[in-house]
Amino acid sequence: MAVGRLAGAVPPPVHCRCCQGTVRGRCTLKTMASPLYAYCHGFLSGPGSSKGKHLQRLLGQHGIALRLLDLNGHGGPASLTPERALATIHALWTSQVQSAPMRLLGSSFGGWAAARYAELHPDRVDRMLLLAPAFEFATRWPAIIGVEELRRWQKEGAREFSMPSDGSSVMVPWSFAKAVEHSIGSEPPRIIVPTIIIHGSKDEVLLVEASERAVGQSDGAGTLVIVDDDHALTAPATLLEIERQAQRFFSLPQRRT
Repeated sequence: MAVGRLAGAVPPPVHCRCCQGTVRGRCTLKTMASPLYAYCHGFLSGPGSSKGKHLQRLLGQHGIALRLLDLNGHGGPASLTPERALATIHALWTSQVQSAPMRLLGSSFGGWAAARYAELHPDRVDRMLLLAPAFEFATRWPAIIGVEELRRWQKEGAREFSMPSDGSSVMVPWSFAKAVEHSIGSEPPRIIVPTIIIHGSKDEVLLVEASERAVGQSDGAGTLVIVDDDHALTAPATLLEIERQAQRFFSLPQRRT
């Protein structure tokens, strides 16, 4: 395992919804409300994903309630879009009676969505834990499905993908690939809030180098933890590392007995 971190830097000034003014760093009013924890799932997944439920159980053992968001907008994996994912996170924020800071956990596509939302609204997000985030996703289609299959997808307007969870088929429209190209592109979101990224050195779906570039541009806000795993990040040693990083990063209380 390798850990990389840049030297600390003073956070840029941002507009704070709570204070209705400009702040540098954390808003003092936000610290009065307990953080709201939410998980953002990946492409070809949903709120019932095994990874999300694992993290929900993990945080639950420390008395933390983790909300499992449905980035698909209740329309199933075929209806996922970058805009819908961001709208789902925004809906969670606006649903609060009190503007508590959000702590976002995200896997793959959900990791990109969390990071992008925090880039747009750094006053609303306190911390992030991202698992193999889909940075530079638009450049990875040829490696994921092949050049010829990519052309066929464009020509036919939809492509059949298999759900990793159960092997069921999902017809994903070509418009998703175009939306990814437009919204995600080849540049990662700017990491502004404190963030831990855990990425596998054997990930052939989303390369660890993309996370390295994102951390390198984060002015000290991001930390990259590289583990000996693939994109799934489900090896026993990886799950233990995720738990260790979450406990430290979120200052979780002792497990409930």
